[in-house]
Amino acid sequence: MAWHDPVIADALRTAWDYMRLVHPAEPADAILTLGSFDSRAAIHAARLWHAGLAPVVIMSGGIAHRGGLLDTGWEQSEAEVFAGIAMAEGVPASAIMLEDEARNTGDNFTFTRDIAERSGLHIRTLLVVAKPYMTRRGYATGAKVWPQIDLLMQCEEIDLDDYFRREADPERTLQALVGDLHRLIVYPRLGLQIEQPLPSAVVDALKRLAAAGYDRRLLEGHDPD
Repeated sequence: MAWHDPVIADALRTAWDYMRLVHPAEPADAILTLGSFDSRAAIHAARLWHAGLAPVVIMSGGIAHRGGLLDTGWEQSEAEVFAGIAMAEGVPASAIMLEDEARNTGDNFTFTRDIAERSGLHIRTLLVVAKPYMTRRGYATGAKVWPQIDLLMQCEEIDLDDYFRREADPERTLQALVGDLHRLIVYPRLGLQIEQPLPSAVVDALKRLAAAGYDRRLLEGHDPD
C-alpha cells in the first residue's frame, strides 16, 4: 500500500493536519533549525533570517540514526549540512551557530540552550524551524525542556500531497511521520514532552496507518493509542 492509496488518505491527512503546528512568524532572539533528513528546513530558516526576524540561526543536529530508517547518509552532521545550505541561501557564516551533537529532539533544545548560555546569547523568544510534520512534536519537546522561553514554530508552507510527491522515498517519510505521531502520544507519559490535546480522530488515524504497515517506528511496549 502506497502513501497515496485512498484507503489511508483520510488517516494521513488527519495525522498531517494535527502534527503541523505553525505560529505567526514574529521577531525573536534566534532561529533554531531542527536537523533531520529533510534539509529544506534550512532554506526556510534562511528566509526568516533574511526577513530580519532574528540575528542568528542555530543549526542543531549531529550524526544520528546510522543504519536506521532515518539515516541521512551524510558524512557531515545535520547541523553542518544545514549550515551549508543556509550559506548558499545568503546567510553569512557569522550569523550561524552550530550545535552538532544532538541525536534527538530533546538534545536539540538542551544542547542549544547550553550553547546559548555559554555564548552569552540571551534567548527569550525562539523561532523553531522543522519539517512540517515535526512542528507539534518540536513544540511539545521544547516546552518541556526549555519552559522559560516562548517558542514560535515554523515550517515551509507546503501541502501534504506536494510534500510527499517531491520526496525521494515517500514511504520512508510516512514511516517517519507515523513514528513521530506515536511519540506525540507516548512521550508525555514518559516525561519527555508536555501534554497536547489529542482528538480521538488522531488516535484512530495512527491505528489505521499502523495497521496498513506503517509501523516500523512505533515505540516498543506502547500500543498505538
